[in-house]
Formats: sequence, structure tokens, C-alpha cells
Amino acid sequence: MGKRRDQSLGKADPIAVDHGRSVKRTNRRVTAEMYDFLTFPATGDEPSSALEGPFRRNVREFVARCGRSVPPLSALLRPTLATWRVAFRVGGEADDGGRPDVELDVVEDDVACSKDVYCDDCRVVGWSGHPVCGKRYHFIIRHNVMRITDYWQGCPRCRAVLPCSCLRCNTCNYEIKSDDVEDWMHFCLDDPTHLLHGVVHANGYGHLRRINGREGGSKLLSGCDIMDFWDRLCEFLRVRKVTVMDVSMKRGMVYRLLHAVTRGRSWYGDWGYQFGSGSFGLTADVYQKAVNTLSSTPLSLFLPHDRPPRTQLQGTISFYQALSDRPLRTVRALFKYVIQLHQDSQEQNHSEFTENMAWTEEDAMKAEDAILKVLRAVGGCRWVTQRSLRGATCRIIRSPQLLDYCLKRIGGKSTDDGAIVAIRCSAGTNVIEYRPAAHHLLHDMRFLYDALLNPATMQPYKPQLKWQHARRAASKLLDCKRFVKHYDKMDDLGASNPFAIHVCCRIEVVDWPKDYTAPPPELLVLPAAATVADLKSEVSKAFQETYLIFQTFQAEQLLVDHKGVNDSTQIKHILGSDESVRVGGRCLGGEDKLERYRMERGMDEWLVDCICGVKDDDGERMLACDMCGVWQHTICSGISDLDEVPSQFVCRECGSSSESAGSGSTISGDTTTLGRCQNVAVSSATIEGKYRSLTPVG
Repeated sequence: MGKRRDQSLGKADPIAVDHGRSVKRTNRRVTAEMYDFLTFPATGDEPSSALEGPFRRNVREFVARCGRSVPPLSALLRPTLATWRVAFRVGGEADDGGRPDVELDVVEDDVACSKDVYCDDCRVVGWSGHPVCGKRYHFIIRHNVMRITDYWQGCPRCRAVLPCSCLRCNTCNYEIKSDDVEDWMHFCLDDPTHLLHGVVHANGYGHLRRINGREGGSKLLSGCDIMDFWDRLCEFLRVRKVTVMDVSMKRGMVYRLLHAVTRGRSWYGDWGYQFGSGSFGLTADVYQKAVNTLSSTPLSLFLPHDRPPRTQLQGTISFYQALSDRPLRTVRALFKYVIQLHQDSQEQNHSEFTENMAWTEEDAMKAEDAILKVLRAVGGCRWVTQRSLRGATCRIIRSPQLLDYCLKRIGGKSTDDGAIVAIRCSAGTNVIEYRPAAHHLLHDMRFLYDALLNPATMQPYKPQLKWQHARRAASKLLDCKRFVKHYDKMDDLGASNPFAIHVCCRIEVVDWPKDYTAPPPELLVLPAAATVADLKSEVSKAFQETYLIFQTFQAEQLLVDHKGVNDSTQIKHILGSDESVRVGGRCLGGEDKLERYRMERGMDEWLVDCICGVKDDDGERMLACDMCGVWQHTICSGISDLDEVPSQFVCRECGSSSESAGSGSTISGDTTTLGRCQNVAVSSATIEGKYRSLTPVG
């Protein structure tokens, strides 16, 4: 990877942006802005040391320095979506005049003018009480690097494909309207083929919506490459918190369950994402106990002690125990070993001879067929050393050189029954060994997953109590999909600039309803000699530019215990050890915005009170009682995930107190169906959620 530093990165060039900012960008080559995707931002780059403010300001400085403004795709598109593009190469040195390997689109969404005002992601992670931010920023890496002229849209009437610049359909003569273009643009933002899609609100709270690595269609970048970049970008821009809904699948297996068993955390946990919130009232302690319970299940429970293996599960476990040079005693050890074998098989690079041979390719194919016939006759679960295989085929393949050649390139060859041959050199005996290749490893991995991890198909074993505990643990792991990383806990902003004061400011609004939820504190960066007057001015500006509901907010007084504090008092003399302050103020007018932009949950008022303990929307399927209006989970109310939601529903409490509730609309008094959140081992992961989700990682 190249270590070149582009000094132009440290100079903010003027750019042309919508929303009344009319300065123009100077003409320059794109290659001057091409950075290495695998290292950006490199240590020592000027932006790394300069971006010390809050996210809402850092993101603007980032696109001003590193991005180029992208013109609107259509003349009909309203100025609600402004886009900048940052070009990257993947390793190596920049190729002057060449197209970038990867391009990051930064899309600024003007929420007040958007059709999607509220954030569904915030609703289900505990941030539904946050005020609506004025801006949200989409960070997108598309599946392919596309020019503006490459974008197409569908005609709303006849579905004919049209260029985005087209104002009228050539097929049905339909006139394209601005609403049509905007709807299509928002559809493109959520394109499931994006390699990366992250959303960050102006207050620094964000959501990682999508990661697609090689299995998701990426040609250059793995899922780890993209996650590394996203993690560095969030630190660089000083994002505060990021959530992710982990519904990733690997070849039919729920990856968060498989990764939790082998690594003790989700795949995103490798980058510091921790348990955020669980469905059905599950907590971080419950999650960790479930991980320990399932992963520590001893394999001896599945194996007979006085007779050879009889079932497929017993044979598969015994097979890998015999193969491993270390004891495999637990479910975690078994899956870690099988996964490691699969990774090793993917990394093998079998080279073939290219020098002149004394035999033809037909001779080599006949010799390979003879070797495969021997392996097939021995059986898939038995091993054949190279010496034994040589002795069994030397009479058929009379040329020792041809035999050596075929034995070296036999790895990866397929037998008639679909098995693939793989080879390795044993570190202990230095003997070439033949073992199942990736095809069989994946088959065995899926079989073991269904038999040992998947609660819906987990094979029963004795003692039954341990099996029930394992099923419950697996079910709980499937119900924990939301993870969060706290970037603000990592910050040490004060050390970056000793000549500035970093203040964490909370506000209290006078004359507002007592039940309103206060916004999260905002970071202010002030000069070392800043006064209380400077603080109040910056507080007003920060909350005005962050939240729609506070666009008329004016800070009035500093709420401290000190006496004699006036506007000329320097801040550094009254700051506590935590460098936080409280400021009181009021909003001048704007009552119409109070309800609409008050919370990310929207204007709907709902009451959640489920027997599992949930008091807010957690993203799982719910229904409301027709009598009391209280929402609760369908499955906690005795309605299976596979059943339709009834047209009429009366909860248990209302049904028991009202004789008018019919048998068809009242939940039965049998409490055995109400243990979903704690005991029943059926996962809601099979339900298609009503909120956005990630596609498989690669």
C-alpha cells in the first residue's frame, strides 16, 4: 500500500453547493484528490489533526477538502439532496488520469423538505425521543463506480427505463414530475446492492445500514476492508454513536449466532460494536450468559461412551475430533476448528507445472482418474496418505514423474459423487494428507449448525434440561440483533488542541411541556479565553443548526452554582472536572414545529407494555388491544410468528375484565404460550422486519 501523502488534502477548496451557498470550485484534476481506501485517513494527514469539532461541522469540512460536488441528476430535482463524491484507489500509487477504484458518495439530506422525516432506526434502538435533526448524511459506496450519465429511472406509469435527465417518457408520453424524481432518488439511497451505506444525523448519532463484501458482489473490497474504512471514517469525523442491525447470513446460517459461538460476540464486535438492545426485553447480561451457555456445551453429551458412532451427528463430531491435533471438547472448539479448516482451504493456491512434459494432457487426466477412483473406493471419511496413494496407483501409472505431477495437482479436483479433494502437509509428521475440501466443509458446517445451534432444528440430547437450556440460549442470541459502538467514549478531545476548550453542553428550555425529552448534549469548541457570552452565543448556534425544533432557540443563562457569574466571566474558571455545563434558554415562536419535529418516533402516541418487560418499540411484530390500545408483541400474546395478526384483538387483562370479549378475540388463559421472551426457543429472526436491515457481509 502506498504511503503517499497528498498535501492538497490539507487545503479547503471552495465548492459549489445548493441551498444558497454559491461559491464555485476551482477546476482541478480528480486524481489530485484520490486517496488510498485502505489507509485513509493516513496518520499525519492534515485533516486528521484539524477535525476536532463536532460531527455537524467536521462533515462539512471533510467534503470541502476531499470531495467534489456532484450536479443534480435531473433539473426537476429539488435542492433537498446535495451530493459530494470522494475518490479512492485501493492500494498502490495513484494513476494520473485513471478512474478511481472506489468512490464514496456523501449525500446531505435536508430533513425538513424530505418525505422521510423520521428515522425508523432511531425508533428501535432507544433514540426515539431524540429531536429530529435538520440534516442527515448518507455515506454510500455503490456497487460500481458510475458516471452521472449512467443513472436511470423507471417511468411511474409504464415502468419503461429512462435516463434521469429525461423529462417525458418516450413510451407513454408521461411527464416526469419532481415528486417522481425525488421518490426515485430516495429509492436509490436504499439500494440493497450498495457496498456501504451508513447514515449519520447532524447530532452525530448514526446507523450502519448495509455492508456488502465479496459475497455481496464487491470485486475489490472484502467486508473487513469496508468495515475498517467505515470505522476509521467515523473516528475521523468524530461520530458519537453508531448502531447496526445484524441480520447477516452466511450460506443459510445466521452469522450473528455462529460468530457469537466461535468468538463470543457478533462479527461487528471485531470493530468494537457491543450489545445495544435486545428484543423482548433481553439485556446485555442475558446475552452474555446465552453465549457462554451455548458455546460451552460439551461434545461428550452427543457421543456414546461404549460403542462406535451410530448417527450422522456422532460420526461428524468424531471425524473432526480425530482430524484435529488438539482436543475438541466444546461446541465452540468444534466450530472454530471447522471454520479454520474452511479458511485454510480458501487460501490454498495450487500451482501447476508449466515446463515441457514427457506426457500429454490426456495421459495426466487418465492418471488423475485412477487416483480419484482409489480415493472414492476408500470412502469419504477415511484418510489416505500420499505414500499409500502412490503405492495403490503405481502399477496403473507407470511413470513416477507423471504420478508425482498428478499427486501435486490433485488438490481441488472433483470426484463423480461431488467430493472435492484437498491436501495438506501435517506439521507434526511432515506427511502429505488428504482431507475434505471446502465443499464438504461447508456441508458439514451447515449440518452442525442445524444440529447444534439452530433452535428450530437442534437435535435433542440428554439430559433434556441441558438441551432445553441450549435451545433457549440460541433463541436469545437470535433475538439480539442491535449492536452499538460508542465513539464518544474513545474521544480525548482536550489533548488534541491545548489552546481550545471543549465543553459538553446541555440545555433546559423554559416554558416547554414538562414531558418533553431533552436533546443529547452538544460539543462546543471554544477559544481558551472564551467568556460566558461567547458560550451562550455558540450554544444557540449549535442547537439551531442541529435540530429543527430549536431553530429559534436562544440561550439566556448559564445554570451553575457559582455566584456572581456574568457574561464577561471566562469559561475556564467555572468549568467542572467533567467539562460540562447546563444552559437555560427559550424558543422564540415555532410552536408549530414542537409537535412535528419533537421526536424521531414521529407524532404518533403509543403505549407499549408487554409481559416481556418491553416499554418501547423494539422492531418486533406487535399489535394493539382494541379496548385499551396498549401495544404488545404478537408472540408474547400467544400468536405464532407464522399466523396472521387477527383483525380484532383484546389483551388478557381487558379480556378477563370484560364479558363482552368473544372467544375468537380474547387470548386464551393458558400461560404456556406466553414464555416467548424467556423460555420458548423459537426465533423471530425468520420474520421479515418492518425496518431496514443489512445484507450479508463478505
